[in-house]
Amino acid sequence: MLYDTGARRAEILNMRVDDLDTRSGTIDVTGKGSRPRTIAYGNSTAVDLDRYLRVRGKHPRAATDWLWLSQNGQLSASAFAQMLHKRGAEAGIGPVHPHQFRHSFAHAWLAQGGQEQDLMRLAGWRSRTMLNRYGASAAAERARNAHRIYSPRDQL
Repeated sequence: MLYDTGARRAEILNMRVDDLDTRSGTIDVTGKGSRPRTIAYGNSTAVDLDRYLRVRGKHPRAATDWLWLSQNGQLSASAFAQMLHKRGAEAGIGPVHPHQFRHSFAHAWLAQGGQEQDLMRLAGWRSRTMLNRYGASAAAERARNAHRIYSPRDQL
């Protein structure tokens, strides 16, 4: 969900079951400044989410509104961070932080030819400043890949 939507940690942790629309592949979130928006998720995430919801239905606290549960109810920021660190270690990539997924989402979106305006809306950004900040981390890589496609000499 983090990588596929680019949602912020707080947006993920505050998701409620009723915020999901599994038919349309969207979920309502509340972003910075208490600004609501609807984000989309893809087919692969939908499959994973469906699997999670089936397991979640057997959880002792399944009746609670929170989408993401821990043993005690709503998944906390601390438990979330611990889980990500553990999964990063298991994958052999070291410590993983939630915000890295937001950067990776933005980079992947732009690298695959996604429109900047769409990315801004999906990420909840009102200014191009954030687009430039998030896109800068991998802009050189995207430029080299674009050159492979649009090389003036290769076009002759």
